[in-house]
Amino acid sequence: MKILQIAFALLVSGAFFTPQVKAQEETLLKAERIKADKLPPEVLDAYKKKFPNANLKDIVKLPTKVYKKDWEIEESQQPTGDEEYYNLFLSGDNIQLEALYDRNGNLIRANEVAKNVALPTNTMQYIVKNYKGYLVKKDKVKRLIEPNSINAEWEVTIAKGKDSKRLLFGTDGEFKKEK
Repeated sequence: MKILQIAFALLVSGAFFTPQVKAQEETLLKAERIKADKLPPEVLDAYKKKFPNANLKDIVKLPTKVYKKDWEIEESQQPTGDEEYYNLFLSGDNIQLEALYDRNGNLIRANEVAKNVALPTNTMQYIVKNYKGYLVKKDKVKRLIEPNSINAEWEVTIAKGKDSKRLLFGTDGEFKKEK
């Protein structure tokens, strides 16, 4: 009888403490690849003006919710939900770009990586003054381009004989550190 009472108690307590499993609601948001002929003319004109030497490789149309999640827009922009954004992938001679535009052709943000481009004058002056006899072997600049600012980091590899060094410079070509 005692075993039956324990079994009954476990059965009753299980009814009250059974974990509940809820099906989670998921909204799938679709970022879709589109062809250049589906790109708003404002976006097409804007990217050609801003990046004239870059070739359009791929376009992804983003709904606001995907854009907000992946690019973290500020709440102060107060999107209505029907905005469209276009993520453009561009390339050119020694350059790779990813640029985000709204449907009106306004640049939101772009990431650019360029190799073997002209260095800022003060960068070259710093290298000549502080690394006598070294030659620039290669360079790379990473830029974050926003409507009102450009932040850059230059990486320059220099060599003198078998000795090579990597130097990092900031947006204005100012020396940051040696690696």
